[in-house]
Amino acid sequence: MISIFRTFLLGILAGALIAIGGGANLQLSSMGQPIWGAVFFSFGLMCVCILQANLFTGKVGYALEKDKRYNIDICIMAIGNMVGALVMGYLAGLLFPNWTLSLDTKLLYGGEATWWGCLLRAMLAGVFVYLAVECFRILPSYPAKLIMVCLSIATMVLLGANHSVANAFYFAYGQIRIAGFDGWNATFSVLVAMVGNAIGSIIVYLLQNVLKKAVIPAKKED
Repeated sequence: MISIFRTFLLGILAGALIAIGGGANLQLSSMGQPIWGAVFFSFGLMCVCILQANLFTGKVGYALEKDKRYNIDICIMAIGNMVGALVMGYLAGLLFPNWTLSLDTKLLYGGEATWWGCLLRAMLAGVFVYLAVECFRILPSYPAKLIMVCLSIATMVLLGANHSVANAFYFAYGQIRIAGFDGWNATFSVLVAMVGNAIGSIIVYLLQNVLKKAVIPAKKED
């Protein structure tokens, strides 16, 4: 039980950190600085990596090489991520009423939104988060680690990819600040984004391992 509780708390922490990055993105974008907003969004994932918090999108790509317990932990941390992001989103809605928030491409339906668009954008986010986390894991120096996290996540934001945890934060903010906001649409959109994030991360994981086998020849038997 202690291990489960710790996994959950570190999931809440990760969700809150991603929300802080999302808040910085909204603040700067509302000031007409979307590029800097994308750059500062990466602050959240940098903190997640440094503090070793449990972020669903950063862990799910490695699910195929782990045991059953790891997959259970992923579900626990995903719930924690949602709790952290939602709480931060509701607080932001009370404290920062003037942020500009565009949700058309993040929702499943309404306006320009489509379910397949939401899914594909989420897969794209899964690709970039996996790349950021993997680069942080394998690069030898901290400056290189942080630069790659920043570049990966800033590119993700500028391309409009759907990060499920960040979207939970945005939707919570929207529920406070946007009249008539469709909570069910938001809920199902987050679930679809989580599936897309997982698919995108796992695809890159599989490609990475296929390339490793192709580039690095097997050791000859003695």
